[in-house]
Amino acid sequence: MRHQRGQLTDQQQLTAAKNLSQNIMSQPWYQRARNIGVYLANDGEIDPIVIATKAMFRRKTCFLPSLHPIHKGHLWFGNYQGPMINNKFGIAEPDSKRNNMLSANQLDVVFMPLVAFDQNGGRLGMGGGFYDRTFEFLHSTQHQKPKLVGLAHHFQTVDSLPIEKWDVPLSVIITDKAVIKTT
Repeated sequence: MRHQRGQLTDQQQLTAAKNLSQNIMSQPWYQRARNIGVYLANDGEIDPIVIATKAMFRRKTCFLPSLHPIHKGHLWFGNYQGPMINNKFGIAEPDSKRNNMLSANQLDVVFMPLVAFDQNGGRLGMGGGFYDRTFEFLHSTQHQKPKLVGLAHHFQTVDSLPIEKWDVPLSVIITDKAVIKTT
């Protein structure tokens, strides 16, 4: 899947990003959201830049994940437009010393990149477990937010993926072609 994503042209990526944003904009939960977690596309991931741009135009605030300095393996979130640094993986992230940082439970919606997914909400990420550790609190029924939304190119669909007990389920998966409610 990563190889296939990497073969997309810039124009194909832009078209996919525009189609993705159209599929998101009409969702009632998106329209209600104020604080939105997004990511900077990497390795051929479907790019949420169109979503972020439209969200900020609509006075929503976008946040990017950043490696948490104390809680190892967890993320926290800094302003999308704030000062950035490269983390230990060489990925740009908000500079926690110069940004207002939020914990995961302060976000309304979090868009997460996927390597592959199935129709039941099984997902394959990059394997670091950062999102699962960060959002493990959602296993408790008392927590209703944030809504976790997987983003992918539609061709990243597979028949089935194993779901482990530590996997935090997605509420919905949105591609450039469909909105897939998970079971």
